[in-house]
Amino acid sequence: MTLTAYLSVLKNFNFTKLWVSQVCSQLTNFLLSFAILIKAFRLTESSASVSIILIAFGLATVVFGAFAGVYADRFDRKWILTIINFSQAAVVLVFLFFENNFWALAVITFVYSSLNQFYLPAEAPSIPDLVSKDELLVANSYFAFTTHGSMLLGFALAGPLVAFWGFKAPFLAGFVLLLIAGLSTLSLPRLKSENSGNGFLRKVWPEFREGLRYFVGHRLLHFPLVALILAQVINGMIIVLAPALVDKLLGINLETGSFLAIAPLGLGVIVGALILGLESKRVGRHKMIIVGFLGKGTALALLATIIYVDERVLFYMVLAFIAGIFNAHIFSPAHSVMQSEAIETHRGRVYAALYVLLQAAATLPSFIAGVLADSFSLQVVFLGMGIGLIVAGVVLTKFLGWIKYKRGI
Repeated sequence: MTLTAYLSVLKNFNFTKLWVSQVCSQLTNFLLSFAILIKAFRLTESSASVSIILIAFGLATVVFGAFAGVYADRFDRKWILTIINFSQAAVVLVFLFFENNFWALAVITFVYSSLNQFYLPAEAPSIPDLVSKDELLVANSYFAFTTHGSMLLGFALAGPLVAFWGFKAPFLAGFVLLLIAGLSTLSLPRLKSENSGNGFLRKVWPEFREGLRYFVGHRLLHFPLVALILAQVINGMIIVLAPALVDKLLGINLETGSFLAIAPLGLGVIVGALILGLESKRVGRHKMIIVGFLGKGTALALLATIIYVDERVLFYMVLAFIAGIFNAHIFSPAHSVMQSEAIETHRGRVYAALYVLLQAAATLPSFIAGVLADSFSLQVVFLGMGIGLIVAGVVLTKFLGWIKYKRGI
C-alpha cells in the first residue's frame, strides 16, 4: 500500500462523511469518558469506583447490544447513525447538571452508552458498502487511526479542559462535535440492508442468536473474535488503572498533565495504523495480530519495572509509544478479517454479538483490576497483563496453525 492508496480512499466523499462522523463521535466518547473518569477518581480516590463507571458502559452493551445489531441489519444505517448522533448530543447536556453526584454520573453514562450501542453496529458494517474490497484494510486503518487518535486527543484534552474551564467544558465541546457528526451522516446515501424491517421486534432475539451461531459455525471468524476479546479485556483494565497510574505512579497532575501520559500511547497507535498498509504486502493480517499481542505484552511487562527507574515519565512514554504501535496491529487487521468473512446481510448482528461478547468479557476483569490496584500495587497488575498478552500471542500462533490446517493451507 502506498500513500496514493490512502489518499484515493479519501476521494470517496461518502466514506469521508462516515469518517468525519466517526472522528466527531469517537472524540466525544473519549473526551467525555476521561472527564467522567477524572471526576469519579477525584470524588472517591479509588480505582474500583472508576471501574464502576466502566461497568455502566459495559452493562449498556449487554442490555441493548442484541437489539441494536438486529436493528442495524434491518433499517437504513444512515438514519440510525444520524438519529443516534443527535440523541447523544441531547444526553450530553444532561451531564452538566450532575457533575458532583457519582451515582448520577454512572446512570447517565449508562444512557449515553446505550445509545452508542445502536451507533456501533451501524457504523463499521457500513464501510464495505462505501469502499471496494481492496480498500477495506486502508479504510479500516483510517478508522483505527481515528479510534486511537481520538483517544489521544480526547484523553489528553479532557484534563486541561477541566482544569482551566471546569467540568462543563468537555461536555459543551462534545455537544458541538455530535451536532457535526449528525450533519455528516445526514448527507450519506441510503445504507439499507436487503433485510426488511417487517416483524422486527419478533425477530430480535432469534436473529441475535443467529449472529452468535454464525460466529460459532464460521471458523474464519474465530481468530479475530478471540483476538478482539483478549485485547478488549486488557484495554479495559488499562483504562481503569489510568488515573491511578498518572496520579500516583508517575506523579503527574491528573488534570493538567494527562497529555504527557496519553500522547505517547496515541502517537504510537497512529504510527502503527499508518504502517499497516506498508506491511500488508509482506505480512498477513493474522500474523499482524500475533505480532501485536507479543509486542504490546512485552511493553506492559516492562512497565512493571518502572519503580526501579529514575526517569519514570520518560521510561513510561517510550513504553507507551511502543505499546501503541503494537495495539494498532491488533484491532485494524482483526476488524478487516471480520468484515471480509461476514456476509453483508449478517454484518450488523455479527458486530452486535461481537460488542456484547467484548463488553461481557471485559467488565469483570476491569473491576478486578481496580480492586487489585487498590489492594496491592499497579506494578503487579501491569506485569500480569503483560504476561497474559504474551501467552495470548503464543496461543493465537497455535490457533492460526489450526485454522490453516482446517483450510488445507
